[in-house]
Amino acid sequence: MAVGSSDSAAAAQETGKTLSVENELVFGASGELDNGTTWNYSMQLDAGAVDDPTITLTNNFGTIGIFGGAGGLNAKHFGSANAVAYGSQFGRGNGTGEFQDPADIGALNNIQYHTPAGLLPLGIVGKISKAFTGSATNKPGDAPLATASIGDAMSYSIDIAPIENLALQASYTTVDQTTAIAQDGQSQESGAIGAKYTMGNFTAGYSRGYHAPASPKSAASGTVSAINEYINDSYSIGVKVNDNLSVSYGKEESTANYTTDTTADVTVEIDVIQAAYTMGGLTTSVSVKNVDNLSYDTTKDSKEATIFLTLAF
Repeated sequence: MAVGSSDSAAAAQETGKTLSVENELVFGASGELDNGTTWNYSMQLDAGAVDDPTITLTNNFGTIGIFGGAGGLNAKHFGSANAVAYGSQFGRGNGTGEFQDPADIGALNNIQYHTPAGLLPLGIVGKISKAFTGSATNKPGDAPLATASIGDAMSYSIDIAPIENLALQASYTTVDQTTAIAQDGQSQESGAIGAKYTMGNFTAGYSRGYHAPASPKSAASGTVSAINEYINDSYSIGVKVNDNLSVSYGKEESTANYTTDTTADVTVEIDVIQAAYTMGGLTTSVSVKNVDNLSYDTTKDSKEATIFLTLAF
């Protein structure tokens, strides 16, 4: 359940309290082949439609996986110590254009390879992914695939655990558009780094992300006002009060840098205070959020309080 308010008419959202139930069911299966290779399969039923089908095969040589609109390799949320999630992952700030995160190949159909755990020093695990266009549920004999706007996409990530209690992650993604004019000035690139450190009951995290959208020459030359890049910083600290209760504070900033000096850069800021209490299979979470300059508009500020109930069977 969520309750929201705004500080201006431009950001007005006073439509009363909202109540919703998650409409996803997750199904999974796993097993082992005669040669020791383990396999995992999962899929979701999202509002009655098949969503995020995934299958992976793992052995001593690593992991190969096929992902239908899933399997993101993105460090943008790696540093989260929030009791629920980053504020930009739900409610206001999670809509299109309200807070721009680095692009994630998990939104596309892709195939991946992961190096095996324990093979490389410092706990290093490398991952590489290539995306393909088409339907996540397409099979031989179906109608021809529709023309897509994504011509090619690659994503890379690396996880490192250099010392006890410290975990690091970095990612980089490139996307080529099928319409060349959309990127004859700048191709789409995204990258992120994240770090998380745990000491006793305290966890602190930080992430920095970059996103350069594809743009034509007119934008790259500065003849029109367009977004050159987004730069994001996310900080969070969490405390596990006891086995059942966790509390946290998180802050996110995303700055839109324009191609012309006549257009001022704008920074979206999101602050969240959260608490989560678990009792058996029931987790009750509360998040209070403040958003400044929503959608990179200095006239849009809003506040939001959300209660989450999660059941595990």
